[in-house]
Amino acid sequence: MNNIEANAKTQQAKARLKAARSIFELADTNKDGYITYDEVPKLLIETNKLISDEKYEPTKEEIESWISMTDLNKDKQVSLNEFQVLILKTLQIQGIDLEGQ
Repeated sequence: MNNIEANAKTQQAKARLKAARSIFELADTNKDGYITYDEVPKLLIETNKLISDEKYEPTKEEIESWISMTDLNKDKQVSLNEFQVLILKTLQIQGIDLEGQ
């Protein structure tokens, strides 16, 4: 990958992190700086709308699974940093090299 391609991927990653921050802020409905159990369903529903036209209601198991996957310090709430870690992992899985950040 040349420098132009690497820079484009870095810019793409930064844009996705910025979008993640916006999504986090929308999901954090009580504005306490965390996404909690009660706020996860709306986040999952809105995310699903981006990929499907089908009506979706997350199950208790899906909510708990999302929290378990995202809540790195296991305090039963997700901080912006933890949410961004999830986004970064997703970007890396997609093959976006973040070393340029």
